[in-house]
Amino acid sequence: MPVKDRMGVRILFVFLSLLLSQVAWAADDATRLLERMSHAVENLNYEGTFVYIHGRRTETMQIIHGQDGGIKRERLLSLTGEPREIVKDDQVLTCIYPGTRSVVVEPRRNRLGLPAVLPDRHASLSAHYELKLGEPRRVAGILCRIVDIVPRDALRYGHRLCIDERSAMLLMSEMLDHEQRVIEQFMFTSIGFPSEIPRARFEPVTGGEGFTTYRVESGQTDTQQPDPAWHIQTLPAGFELTSNTRRSMASSQSPVQHMILTDGLASVSVFIARPESLDDMTHGSTRAGALHAYALPVADHQVTVVGEVPMQTVRMIGESVTYRGAR
Repeated sequence: MPVKDRMGVRILFVFLSLLLSQVAWAADDATRLLERMSHAVENLNYEGTFVYIHGRRTETMQIIHGQDGGIKRERLLSLTGEPREIVKDDQVLTCIYPGTRSVVVEPRRNRLGLPAVLPDRHASLSAHYELKLGEPRRVAGILCRIVDIVPRDALRYGHRLCIDERSAMLLMSEMLDHEQRVIEQFMFTSIGFPSEIPRARFEPVTGGEGFTTYRVESGQTDTQQPDPAWHIQTLPAGFELTSNTRRSMASSQSPVQHMILTDGLASVSVFIARPESLDDMTHGSTRAGALHAYALPVADHQVTVVGEVPMQTVRMIGESVTYRGAR
């Protein structure tokens, strides 16, 4: 090989090596920023107003989040649409509905009030998502850094986040379909980070006089052992079964088996119940914004798969549900 050609190959090799190194550094930086963000959303003191767009609905909410004596507290207040207020701490979730003059008190289950998907397993995301560190953008008057979470297949949605690099707070989140169309969006319009938030700020502002209170106790759901004969034969790549429970529910006369699948970012629920009559079973699909549902009959039971994933994913899971026991 002529000397000139060998020099050209070496230059190309060095260029590609530098390019690949920059891509790896960017992915590492994006992963570290996501890890910081997950911690910040849970542990920072912040208060502000955000807009949530999902399907054909646009909601504006006020949020106050902080710690009081080591206890995480949060209050959400709707500013548009149907009036409602949500107050939560580490143990209890209280929902106040002025329209129906009712209050529902139940054990807290979800970890945050922001309508955004947060990664559970940062390290394993790269197997099924590509992480890209993007350009800075201004949200709520704050300069934040774009992190794109791009799916490597058509079985899950993509996400574009904007994270304040100083505080690591999530300021914007967009869910994207395979054509890069925004199908769900949350964005702060104003936000502040007070060093302390008085306990009184977490108290409900909605008057409760004359309201009816409904309490759901933690043991009220009558949890039972799940039926081991129910299986999902083919899980979408990257998804794992993380929960399998069976309990009585007000919406069904027979116990409902509930399986939860996740890939560390997307989550899918599978509900299995015996209907009162075989005529009550349905077979079909529905969509509400980013949420897809697919229902079908299996072994004289109604199987319903619900998740913020593409339709082909919930359909694939539903058609993989089998019963391996005697009926």
